[in-house]
Amino acid sequence: MRRFIERRLNQAYIRKVAILVLAIFVIILTVSFATAKRGKTVFGPFLGADFGAFYVAGQIYHNYGAASIYDAELHRRVYKENFPDAPANEQLFYANAPFFVLPFLLLSRLPYAWAYFIWLVMSVALYVTGLAILWRTLSLPREIWLTALLVALSFWPFLVECLAGGQTSAFGFFSLAVAIALGSRSRFWSGVVLALCAYKPTLLLLVVPMLLVTGRWLTIIGLAVGNIVLGLISLAVVGVQGCLNFLNRLLFFTTATANTEGGLRGWKYVDFNSFMRLLMPHQTHTRWAITAVIALLVIAFLVARWWRLREESAHRLLWALTITWTPVLTIYMGIYDSTILVLTGLLLTAEFYDRGYRSGSLPFAFKCFLLLVYLAPLFTQNFALIIGLQIYTLAVAAFGIYQLRYIDRDLVSARELVVAQV
Repeated sequence: MRRFIERRLNQAYIRKVAILVLAIFVIILTVSFATAKRGKTVFGPFLGADFGAFYVAGQIYHNYGAASIYDAELHRRVYKENFPDAPANEQLFYANAPFFVLPFLLLSRLPYAWAYFIWLVMSVALYVTGLAILWRTLSLPREIWLTALLVALSFWPFLVECLAGGQTSAFGFFSLAVAIALGSRSRFWSGVVLALCAYKPTLLLLVVPMLLVTGRWLTIIGLAVGNIVLGLISLAVVGVQGCLNFLNRLLFFTTATANTEGGLRGWKYVDFNSFMRLLMPHQTHTRWAITAVIALLVIAFLVARWWRLREESAHRLLWALTITWTPVLTIYMGIYDSTILVLTGLLLTAEFYDRGYRSGSLPFAFKCFLLLVYLAPLFTQNFALIIGLQIYTLAVAAFGIYQLRYIDRDLVSARELVVAQV
């Protein structure tokens, strides 16, 4: 098995597979645009899927007032007007921060198909730009850039769940990538850019504690300043009532993730809380107890590693570890937002290259975990829907555990080297 994997995990073969996946996606997407009728495509799902929620939010803003973009009943009615063939129980709401509605105010003025197409172009541009900016700071060799780009573009959570699904994950990816790239140059501006992740606060649930534990005070100050500016923009965009409605919407999602009746499509979420809800839908108290115990244990290990990695030289390992565990330990996270795991792959690859490895000699375990995280999303949702087990959560958690063990070995080796030199 190892020989088979090693033979397949070469740049030429990886590029061919990625190009094939991208070609199939482009064909399907083109047919979807060509056959869309009243929003519905020949394949069944609606064109842009979740993008309809953002498009409708823009329409509500213009026609019913800024504070109404979080009105669930109004949203359902306007959505049905746009997509009359949508299932009666379809529930797609705008749940992002108020400032994030700004681009959809313009897009909602266009016909839906054109608005979605422009959003696709914007998402790809944000994704590739973020990837390129981080790449330059990691000093990775040019000869693997094309392979990395193709793999990143063909990654299922981005390609299908974000692009075809009309989601916003590329914005979060871009914000994190630029913030990490700036971290070694200007921590303050890194924090300011990081504040953009407040469009979806769950992205920051592990990042903020990591910054506190490692004493990155300038980044925290930048993050605070950035959030103040975004808060003022939000007030200007939707007013006080709109901001309060946003907080109520966050509370709704938090409550919905705690039970099986909240209307959320549990199989599309990869956090551990959703994993346990699928696995044990009726044992509420037992589920909460197991979730709390495991989460606290993992967080304890994370805090210990964060403390050890507080030096600037461990910048890449610190961010890779935090980003990997974010989809698992946050309150709720859709599979589309696990697009950020591409950042982990880049950061750890750069770490290994810095230690003398090359693409053909990267640790076998590391390559296997990259392969697992790349392939698991292809089938994990159907699996979760049928038997109630979200394999992707386990795959990402295993990748996080691998990093915890790698950090331990690395630190031990470093200490032994110091002792030998003394």
